[in-house]
Amino acid sequence: MSRSRVAIAKGGSVEAMVERVVDLLGGIGSIVRLGSTVVVKPNAGHVGAPGSSVNTTPEVVAAVIRLVRKAQPAEIILAESAAIGCDTLECLEVSGIRQAAEEAGVDEIRDIKRDEDLVRVPIENPTSSIKHVDLPRFLLEADLLVDVPVFKTHVSMVFSCALKNLKGVVQDRVHYVMHTTNLAGAMMDLGELLQEKTFAIADLYRPMEGFGPHSGNPVEFGCILAGKDLVAVDATACRMVGLPIEKAEYFVAAEEKGLGHYREEDIDVLGEPVADVFTQLYLPYLDGFGAFPEYTFCVRNACSTCQGLTAFTMSKLKSLGEYEKNAGVAMVLGRHKEVPAGIEGAEAVVLMGDCTKTMKKKLADAGVEAFHVPGCPPTEPALCWSVVDRRDVDLDTDDPEVAKQIRKRVEYEDVMFKEWLRKQSRA
Repeated sequence: MSRSRVAIAKGGSVEAMVERVVDLLGGIGSIVRLGSTVVVKPNAGHVGAPGSSVNTTPEVVAAVIRLVRKAQPAEIILAESAAIGCDTLECLEVSGIRQAAEEAGVDEIRDIKRDEDLVRVPIENPTSSIKHVDLPRFLLEADLLVDVPVFKTHVSMVFSCALKNLKGVVQDRVHYVMHTTNLAGAMMDLGELLQEKTFAIADLYRPMEGFGPHSGNPVEFGCILAGKDLVAVDATACRMVGLPIEKAEYFVAAEEKGLGHYREEDIDVLGEPVADVFTQLYLPYLDGFGAFPEYTFCVRNACSTCQGLTAFTMSKLKSLGEYEKNAGVAMVLGRHKEVPAGIEGAEAVVLMGDCTKTMKKKLADAGVEAFHVPGCPPTEPALCWSVVDRRDVDLDTDDPEVAKQIRKRVEYEDVMFKEWLRKQSRA
């Protein structure tokens, strides 16, 4: 495989940086064909306000659309499929991406979750348990997919950027299966189907550090990077923020699949050198659940959202001064056919999400008391309160007085958490 090229720009307006990285790689005319159909795919997976870095920065999306328009395509479509349990159009609206895209002149906005014209595409040599994916016909028929991710920390994969953003082209059913199998391998299988028509322009203008993908802190980083090789883009982004490549199983899976370059010697960096833009981000997920050895985690086929909420809860407990007090608690996530090993002698057992509902009776039959937190996914901070209060916690209520008490406790704890998080980021 030939060497890969990745362009980095820093300084000036978002628009200028987007144009610069594309110019370094040959200009928009070398990427977008006259009269073609272009799909722009931002990251709008969760509800998050502009500036939160939960989603791609709206100004980046607008700049990409305006630049693509200069090449005179026949049509520009903005498309997304939000995370399981999230409404795509709401995510696009709240994030500011929808308004930014419309003002930039996008022709159509499509919610892939609502698309009914799907094509089953087989995976010839799968590296995960998925053997095919159902993709929207309009995406398969498009000439180009412009992938516009935001760099974020991510509990399931340590980070999320160019390749992982492609996971937002499938509907919930496939999304769920990908998360309950070998996620890194599933990402490679999907990436292989789309890599030939994909070009990435990544948002490191305002990436996320801390407890991503939806509870971290935005960082004013001020960079845009781009490239045709999504693996090379991701590897370069990791080096820019101080994330050790060997800590992300993603790159091992990419090498096994033969899907792009991640070694420095195989990537030509154009524009700003990595050393000149380097800024260390706070990356708490590098050790996974191993970062919390005082607790036991029984995880089997659990989705990334429940894993993310669980890891976030560990840090929430620390911010509230409850982490040490509750050491010895065991948490069960995902679908277990049998009582999981490792919970014998636990201080308490907490069952996370609807997947674990039937486990409560099995544990009771085994003489083990457990507390259940329902939901798919559960509402934050239900898991935290279940650990602290040692009770079942369901925050879905129609009682206005109970809802008022919930809001009051959430607001109080949120102040403590944000102050704790600021201290961690400065450490």
